[in-house]
Amino acid sequence: MITKISGGKNMKGTYTAIVTPFDRTGNIDFNALETIISLQVDAGVSGLVICGTTGEAATLSIEEKVSLFEFVKSHCGEEIDLVAGTGTNNTAETVKQTKAAMDTGINKVLIVTPYYNKPSCAGLFRHYSEVARTGAGIVLYNVPGRTGINVSPECLEKLADIENIIAVKEATGDMGRLSAYIDAVGTERFDFMSGDDFTVVPFISMGGKGVISVFTNILPELGVAMVDSALSGKFNKAADIQVSLNKLNNAMFMEPNPLPVKTALSLMKICEDQFRAPLDRMEKENIIRLSDILKDYSLI
Repeated sequence: MITKISGGKNMKGTYTAIVTPFDRTGNIDFNALETIISLQVDAGVSGLVICGTTGEAATLSIEEKVSLFEFVKSHCGEEIDLVAGTGTNNTAETVKQTKAAMDTGINKVLIVTPYYNKPSCAGLFRHYSEVARTGAGIVLYNVPGRTGINVSPECLEKLADIENIIAVKEATGDMGRLSAYIDAVGTERFDFMSGDDFTVVPFISMGGKGVISVFTNILPELGVAMVDSALSGKFNKAADIQVSLNKLNNAMFMEPNPLPVKTALSLMKICEDQFRAPLDRMEKENIIRLSDILKDYSLI
């Protein structure tokens, strides 16, 4: 059902869920964003996710989101696949934001399962069906640690009838969950993308197509090397890179995302460590720890 898809159908490789930089007055810092985009493009990432969790979407107005979509679109060539985060826990608002993203020329959207409401599978089907009517290519985002919903394999099998759902960002880090998904729908119906930076290589080894990553905001080259190695079957090399990133990935989640990654970018002199309430700066002792780890990776 609902097969008219305006966005490209395939996702593969390394996608960075980019931060939204703010200046000291709390407004979007487009100069810093331009630097962030350039670093990603130069590293050879496959795509960028705009206004996801890492981009502090919850505290952005729809007007700000549109300005971000337009800016990133204007600074990326056609070789960079763009995904707009337009998911909310309000179906009508999600449709509105999805249409707004499509008006900027971005036709692929990241739609998180509705948080707080805790809909049934029938409710999820209704939600994603309404969004699908926009014609956008949908990336279903399963992140139960933030939403309170863990999409079951049985429910995913039902959602597979919505042909506009082209990919699944699976962020539990649970290989058993991925295995159950693949048992339910196979590996051809959806492009499964890891949303957990700790388990990218095993995820790809089981049929995943890549990652939507946090750490690649600061070290995209290693992310690209790891994913490309895994996708080409060079799993020993990919695993070595994965292990080498353990300390950095642990640092990225020593406090809730996106606090550490944006603080790291601040320490790297790329953007300010400015967050919108209810988020606030990291604890001072954690900033010191983070700084030491960045030095270990020669990032500062």
